[in-house]
Amino acid sequence: MPDPDVFRSGFSGASLPAVTQWCAERVEDAKTILVPFAGSGRDIAAMAGKDRTIVSFDTQFYSRAIVEGIFAAETAETNVDKIHYTKGYFYENPMKNMDERCAGFIDWVGAHGTLYDKACMGSAVVRSTLMGRMTQWYANVEQLYLRFLRNRDSNVKYLNLPGKFVHHEGSFFDIQPPFGPFDLMQVDPPKVIVGSDIYSANYNGMNRALGGENDLPKWGWREVLPRFRNLMEVDVQRTLFFYVSGVRPDYPEVFKLLEQYGEIKEEDTFTHQGRTDYAVHLRRKDV
Repeated sequence: MPDPDVFRSGFSGASLPAVTQWCAERVEDAKTILVPFAGSGRDIAAMAGKDRTIVSFDTQFYSRAIVEGIFAAETAETNVDKIHYTKGYFYENPMKNMDERCAGFIDWVGAHGTLYDKACMGSAVVRSTLMGRMTQWYANVEQLYLRFLRNRDSNVKYLNLPGKFVHHEGSFFDIQPPFGPFDLMQVDPPKVIVGSDIYSANYNGMNRALGGENDLPKWGWREVLPRFRNLMEVDVQRTLFFYVSGVRPDYPEVFKLLEQYGEIKEEDTFTHQGRTDYAVHLRRKDV
């Protein structure tokens, strides 16, 4: 049975609890893990362990706040004692239906909150939008504050997780310090629904409001396979690769690419609300 206590952030791209459990069960004895797309941090929390180092990347500031402000932090540091307001990115560029009070509160946390505050606010923001898709706002400031407080309380259990966390705020493909070899790489990439990913457009406002310095880069469907090839060339013994149906390029094409780079140890599928999630356990051919 999936672990009901899996880390939850409200992030629309978070993996299914069953997929996260599948991931955690296959870490085995890996001591060094590369995560080029940190996302919601759910799988990072599940893979954490004593004497284990997880090196992660993501262009979203929200991911950094989760990894550094929660998983790697010893205490839940907060600057929020009540609802405060300031004029920042969301005040000037509100989401559809977002009122000035909500915008002002988010902007205040982005300007004055701790990393822990920003991680909790990020989840509250996602949960305050239509179906968590970050397209339309559905909350007043009191509801937003209540969600923030609930996140602040519930995230305490994920503080100071075992192991070491090294996070890079930026694209794996742009920021490549000397690293490797790795025992394991976990890949849950952005998904291209039509012509581009959903994150660069829908999450960019929150990224800037919480403190991200750059706009989120777009993923076009023609760029996906070349980037996957770059990932497969990383010096790593095993890879856990996750994908989903209904995106471009489709799963058979991605699976064909994976076969070129390693031996498929396992392939599993998980169904959820009309979609299929795919999980592939790959071992390098030369190991």
